[in-house]
Amino acid sequence: MKLRPNNIRPVLVLAPGVLAGAEKVVLTGLVGLRDMGLNPLMIIIRETRAPHFAETFLKAMPTGIESVMIDSTKAFDLQLPKRLKAALLDQSSPIILHSHGFKALIACYMMKGKLPHLHTHHGNTAHTLKVRIYEKIAMMTMKTCNHVIAVSHQMKQELDQKLYPYNKIAVIENMLSLTNAAKIRSERALRNKNENTIELLYVGRLSPEKGLLPFLESLAASAVKERFHLTVLGDGVERELVEKFIVDHKMQNQVTLHGFVSDPSSFFINPDILIMPSLREGLPMTLIEALASGVPVLANNVGAIASMVTHNTNGHFAKDFSTESWNEALLKTSENYHEWMKNAASAAESVEERFSLKKWTQKTRELYDLAIKS
Repeated sequence: MKLRPNNIRPVLVLAPGVLAGAEKVVLTGLVGLRDMGLNPLMIIIRETRAPHFAETFLKAMPTGIESVMIDSTKAFDLQLPKRLKAALLDQSSPIILHSHGFKALIACYMMKGKLPHLHTHHGNTAHTLKVRIYEKIAMMTMKTCNHVIAVSHQMKQELDQKLYPYNKIAVIENMLSLTNAAKIRSERALRNKNENTIELLYVGRLSPEKGLLPFLESLAASAVKERFHLTVLGDGVERELVEKFIVDHKMQNQVTLHGFVSDPSSFFINPDILIMPSLREGLPMTLIEALASGVPVLANNVGAIASMVTHNTNGHFAKDFSTESWNEALLKTSENYHEWMKNAASAAESVEERFSLKKWTQKTRELYDLAIKS
């Protein structure tokens, strides 16, 4: 029998962390695959050292999706491929493995046998030595996949160099996870804007590679700092450091911490600017969500951000990662943010169309078909 995507079952595998970009891609992608009739199976790798990440992910799972949770007890867990294989033994349908994240990639490689295997590369963080070692192993492992998915053209160029002569790299951009972007745009148009305050929004992990602490240092040193209020959505290893910085610099009235928010959509109604002071990125889901909502972006020019943000048009780039550059960027924001908001609002609908779930699902299905044929 000739296998086609509609009679083969996609098995998505992920060791989730904080419910952020990669996690949102998987959760939203499951909906698209389900609605296309592909009956996906979700394998959730639960890190026993931090089981709450997997449990939070499980609670966020869309209805009608079967899931299996398997445990991983250590960073380099040689038993994980056996647990993964055991979880798949009772599958009556032929399956195709689709891994997300380096732990899932390596586990799938070690147990897959002749199963077709795709991997989506969401980018590297490399904020600890252990993670850098894992990412190095992951780069070598990707060469064994039927196909590797890059989430941006810029990422594909990087992978072309790192994985050469491997050449089975496809670009499938992340989809928009918001289902109410049009409603958000309408509510933004009707909001009562306080012209005395420029509302900034940060959405992401509180971890070194995301750059929130250096941004707070720039904000505290800015000559126009009194014009800004910052709302922070997220949690992570730097939470206590962020809280201490805010207290030490008497910024309690200027920065509001909300912690982790599972559905941030309502927070896109009020802000004037989304900040992305990341030191490295792929194609951030938050970036897509903001621009589809009509919110301009102030960012470091890393990853694929420049594929969506045009300098001084629908946002602004700091010249580099320094405090001085971000001070200058904040000054430019205070002078030009109205124009950026106007431009972002006019392009928001086209962003929503470009990153539709339907397009992501169609491209993913085509790649499944290629992997099956090969």
